[in-house]
Amino acid sequence: MLIEGGVDELSIRKVSDRCGYTAPTLYHHFGDKQGLIVALLEEHFGLLLGRMLAIPHDGDPARHLRSMAEAFLSFALEHPGHYQLLMAPSEGDPVPSAEAARELVRDDLESLRKTGDLATDDLDAAFDVLWAMLHGVISLQLGPRPGEAGGSLTKLALDAVEAGLLLKGRTTR
Repeated sequence: MLIEGGVDELSIRKVSDRCGYTAPTLYHHFGDKQGLIVALLEEHFGLLLGRMLAIPHDGDPARHLRSMAEAFLSFALEHPGHYQLLMAPSEGDPVPSAEAARELVRDDLESLRKTGDLATDDLDAAFDVLWAMLHGVISLQLGPRPGEAGGSLTKLALDAVEAGLLLKGRTTR
C-alpha cells in the first residue's frame, strides 16, 4: 500500500481494511501510522543488512565497500518493490537496520580516509557520491527501459566511483 499510494495515502484504517486486523489491534502493535511504517522499513532493511553483514571482510575496505555496493544493487534489482519501500520517505525515528547498514559503509570509508586512500576528508560527501551512484544505476535499471544499459552499467558506475573516491593507484592527490 505504501508503494501504491505513498505515505500520505497510507492509514491504519486502510491497512486494517486490507489485512483483516482491526484498527485497534494495529494501534496496539504499532502505536500509530509512523510506527507501522518504521516496522515495515525495519523488516525490509533487515533483509538488506543481512546481505551486507554476510560479506566477508578481508581487510581491504575498498574491496569490501564495492562488495556491499554490489549487494545493495543486486538486492534492489531482485526486489524492486522492497527497494521502493526502502526509499519511501519517512518521518520520525531512524530505522535501526538502515542506520546499521549506513554505518557499515561509513566504517569502510573511514578506514580508507585513515589510510590516506580516500580522495576527500568529507565522509558525508563520499557517502553521498556512492549513494547517488547506486540510486542512479537502480533508477536506470528499473525505469521505463529496464535493463537496456546492459550488465556493463553497474561495473562502469562502480569503477567510476572508485576512480573518483579512491587515491590508491593514482599518481596525484
